[in-house]
Amino acid sequence: MSLYGGTSTKILSGHSRFAPLYSSNLFERVFHPNSGFTVFLIAIGTAYCIIPLGVSLIVPEGRFFGLLAAITALSVLAMWGGNRVSIFDRRFRPSSPRFGVSTTGFVGIVWAIFLFFILITFSTAQTIPLFSAFAGADANDLSQQRGDFLKGREGAGIVLLYISTFMNTVVPYSIVLLYDRHAKMRHLAAIVFFFYAISFMAKALFLNMILPILALLSIKQHLRGKAVSYLVVGSILLLIGMTALSLRGETAVASNGDFFTALYAPSDPLTFFLWRSVGVPIFTATDTLVVHEEQFGGRLLMGATSSLIASMTGLERINLERFVFEHQFGGWNEIANSNSVFIVDAFVNFGWPGIIIFSFLVGQVFRWFRLSHDKAFQAQWSVFAFLLFSSPLIGMLLSNGWAYMILHALFIRVRNHVTKPYA
Repeated sequence: MSLYGGTSTKILSGHSRFAPLYSSNLFERVFHPNSGFTVFLIAIGTAYCIIPLGVSLIVPEGRFFGLLAAITALSVLAMWGGNRVSIFDRRFRPSSPRFGVSTTGFVGIVWAIFLFFILITFSTAQTIPLFSAFAGADANDLSQQRGDFLKGREGAGIVLLYISTFMNTVVPYSIVLLYDRHAKMRHLAAIVFFFYAISFMAKALFLNMILPILALLSIKQHLRGKAVSYLVVGSILLLIGMTALSLRGETAVASNGDFFTALYAPSDPLTFFLWRSVGVPIFTATDTLVVHEEQFGGRLLMGATSSLIASMTGLERINLERFVFEHQFGGWNEIANSNSVFIVDAFVNFGWPGIIIFSFLVGQVFRWFRLSHDKAFQAQWSVFAFLLFSSPLIGMLLSNGWAYMILHALFIRVRNHVTKPYA
């Protein structure tokens, strides 16, 4: 194990041809994997440390905002340490032995599964939320339909939910791979995933594809011009538009709470979008800390928030995200969840040591994004960062396909042509 130097330096210097670190283009600097870790640290430090520290001085339950700030500060230090240490750098040498698979073979398998999944899902769905929205359904109906589309499945149908979370990670990777290789079907694949993503009004799902495409353009130093501006602005407008559709029929009421509480009532779609993007992640993190202390006595949950870990260890499964939703909105909901940033999940399960271990691993993964020669994997840093803001790391790894993506980055090489099983 070593810090930057020796072999690691050679790897980094050999990879520098992809790094516009001194580019005058702001978009290229922000979306490039060489800058991604710094961008993520600044974003998470601001959202979960600096802002909560300020809020802690003015709200009644300020100590939980202060605790969140302390948790985040420790996490940032641990992530920085994890990102600096060389552990698996040898796996990213060009000569490192990997299992070789052709682009055609890999993409073919992924899309065969995905298209079959779409066929079964849509043919068995009672309603398509997007169609209902355009038909005039109100906010309550749309909320129920979005939940029923995948989360509300029962019996064997629950398998579709788990397949969807895996596909939501692997399919966007395959699309970026197609764009990197200039495949003929790349635009069609992107269109299919885009309409799938918005069909059940999962507002941010299409970003799983858009963000990596922007990152790929940055890696190739093509992230410039009016087309990129249109893409960014269009994505923002689409999010606001889908928010407006999902709020149809709701009556604006006077807000009974501060911006950083669940009692806040946005007066219009734009305000709702800002509150949902900034306020909700922060107060959900603090509400998780409140619920952990008040309902579970502050005891470590030891992974019981994960279905897989709970079943393997014999612990009773704790749906912490639903307890938090109940705390925020006053009622238990079998579909709705209130997920918090990964470091809070680490804290309630494994305490301060958990924060250090989980954050160290996250920092190490960001290092792999930088070292990898697979541009499609490099581009996934943006989605990885985006998900960490409001998802537990355990869930991302075990349910959302990121355990596979990490193994893929370490041991698989997707090639245009493969003549032998190992390359």
